[in-house]
Amino acid sequence: MDRVAAYLRQHQQEHLDWLIDLCRIPSISTKPEHKGDVAAAVRWTRDLLARLGFDARVCETGGHPLVYAERCAHAGAPTYLVYGHADVQPEGDLRLWDAGPFDPVVKDGKLICRGAADDKGQFLVHVRAAAAWLEVEKRLPINLKFLIEGEEEISSPHLVPFIQQHTDLLRCDHILVSDTGMYADGWPTITYGTRGLLYKEIRLTGPKHDLHSGGFGGTIANPANVLAKLIATLHDADGRVSIPGFYDDVTELPPAEREQLRGLPLDDVQYAAGLGSPRVCGEPGFSTNERRWTRPTLDVNGIYGGYAGEGANTILPARAGAKVSMRLVPNQGGEKLSAQFDQTIRARCPDTVRLEILDHGVCDAYVAPLDSTPLHAARRALRESFDREPALIRAGGTLPILPAFKRVLGADSLLLGFAGPDCAAHGPNENAVLEDLDRGAAAVARLYGYLAP
Repeated sequence: MDRVAAYLRQHQQEHLDWLIDLCRIPSISTKPEHKGDVAAAVRWTRDLLARLGFDARVCETGGHPLVYAERCAHAGAPTYLVYGHADVQPEGDLRLWDAGPFDPVVKDGKLICRGAADDKGQFLVHVRAAAAWLEVEKRLPINLKFLIEGEEEISSPHLVPFIQQHTDLLRCDHILVSDTGMYADGWPTITYGTRGLLYKEIRLTGPKHDLHSGGFGGTIANPANVLAKLIATLHDADGRVSIPGFYDDVTELPPAEREQLRGLPLDDVQYAAGLGSPRVCGEPGFSTNERRWTRPTLDVNGIYGGYAGEGANTILPARAGAKVSMRLVPNQGGEKLSAQFDQTIRARCPDTVRLEILDHGVCDAYVAPLDSTPLHAARRALRESFDREPALIRAGGTLPILPAFKRVLGADSLLLGFAGPDCAAHGPNENAVLEDLDRGAAAVARLYGYLAP
């Protein structure tokens, strides 16, 4: 293990060059004009894994391709599948970047570019760990597979069908994912749970076209007024979601887990100030971490309708709408809540407007077991590489691939995040702290060793 760690220290620059080369590829999966760049990033990853001695191939999916690679240690070794993605978010407002998003810059110990943290820098941590073992020991301590896709930033539309069609190829004992973050700078973190997601759109239509508010106001229902009233009914005075049955299947956290989450340092005043908000709010009786990780929520993501330009335009809009997302927690069934949401909105909507409800996706929550062998091995590996006991957290966001892996492959996932809380993923000046990536590679190399029988 010491020789593997020493190799990683000696080859930090070489491995940084890998990351810089990959980050130069503008693999933006949501933009059709970058289709070739996504394929190039996938091929680059395939070529690197092949050079290291993996059996690596590019697989077509019907959308952007992915790379699959494998290398066996021996027949009796456990098999682990590393999942990551080589596609990235769009650049955003270029005026907010200190340099070109795809012109990697090292500054103050950070690599600044799109993909540095999400997810090129993180999945390469696993490649670096494998390279160290293969160079030092000429073998891997475990059977290792890689599945690096090109569609994560567009919700992986072709990944689940690929997994379903290749269950034997992808069969494994556990999934390893590094696409999450650290609780604080330099604090190694294991994320053991994510929330689910239910996304809806409410569309209201009134008159056949916009009307003069003076001539018709008070006689024809205003869809924007009706929408505002509908949205106002979705929470009670305490901020709890008012859809009947919304909390019926929510299970309370075990006392030990609740105590552990409450023990993580978080100053509510600083938390709100850092986000530019006057103060925190939310469901009574729960800490901020519990609210953002372990409680279900309902939020309006956008409202549209009527005139919102400069100056005045006194109209009754012909239509109005809102997009609404619900974050779900374990044991809440997305399909069940979808029906309950629709039923509630239809019951509360007056017949003076026409109502349409659109579905924009549903995904269940995921929680990994806290007593698994991989989790215990990861805690040891992180502690030794970072010289600090790792934080165990849940995440408020959604990773649809986790419940899919569990459902199709029957395998749980271990999430090891090495992106700092200020990494600006999806934003301008996305960055990764190089020391954290280096220590992350050492931790993953140790993890591979500790997972060996």
